[in-house]
Amino acid sequence: MRLMISAEENRFLTETGPGTPCGNLLRRYWQPVALAEELPEGAAPLPVTVLGEKLVLFRDDAGRPGLLDIRCSHRGTDLSYGRIEDGGLRCLYHGWLYDVCGRVLEQPGEPGGGARRADIQHPAYPCQERGGVIFAYMGPGEPPLLPRYEFLEVPAPRRSVVKIRYNCNYLQANEGNIDPVHLSFLHQYIGDEKTSRGRLVLGANTADNVLLGRDSAPTIEVEVTDFGLRIYTVRATETGSLYLRITNFVMPNLSAFGGSTVGEGYAVHWHVPIDDTCHWKYVFMFSREKALSPELVAKSR
Repeated sequence: MRLMISAEENRFLTETGPGTPCGNLLRRYWQPVALAEELPEGAAPLPVTVLGEKLVLFRDDAGRPGLLDIRCSHRGTDLSYGRIEDGGLRCLYHGWLYDVCGRVLEQPGEPGGGARRADIQHPAYPCQERGGVIFAYMGPGEPPLLPRYEFLEVPAPRRSVVKIRYNCNYLQANEGNIDPVHLSFLHQYIGDEKTSRGRLVLGANTADNVLLGRDSAPTIEVEVTDFGLRIYTVRATETGSLYLRITNFVMPNLSAFGGSTVGEGYAVHWHVPIDDTCHWKYVFMFSREKALSPELVAKSR
């Protein structure tokens, strides 16, 4: 029985640059590219790398987000050094002005003031801002609808989002999301009591965390759904009752499960490749019923 995938299979699943199979797949979905708080109105352009592409994220003077190839179409100058003015992003080298759609608005150094500027389309990706995050669609054709996920729609006091850089590829982290057994060992939640061999004892910070440590060899069942996978993990307790934990894996790079807001919401991990060896994990928490406590938000950061 073969337990490990081959090097070729690994490359197929983890390489996400332009033209790669998984890169093409991920580009057909809206992906988070930055937290909205990273790019407040009036901020300088923000260089970002997404799916192996070096890009610049900016807001025009109307506050609209735009995502462009970081190299100016004129001489390849880094546009993250540009200025926000006159309805777009102006390159510092020769003053070419781009709008959020990649149209060239001005070419001040060209004959006739850039009479043929409409012939140039700078690489640009559509953006939307929702739930405290700026999303981009980097695929072909018209963008699909950005899903109206519940965790993106609730008011700000009832949601929180942070991003964490991981020095591993996006698939390795996604594997952790759908691996319920490791929770009993690697995730040693420490509250008021101690842990023993990865098993939580009564008095730890939440009942959910306690139960994760009670049965280190749970029963696992997987349901194939129209959005990905639903994973049912059943752990036995000393009283004979069962603890059920449900994880939803939403293709191609998002997982949702009960977390710190268990009972009134859930947590979401959305893994977005920077390149083939590291990625950003966007961690969303939300509550349907009440504002998140400052302590919970601070802990997530």
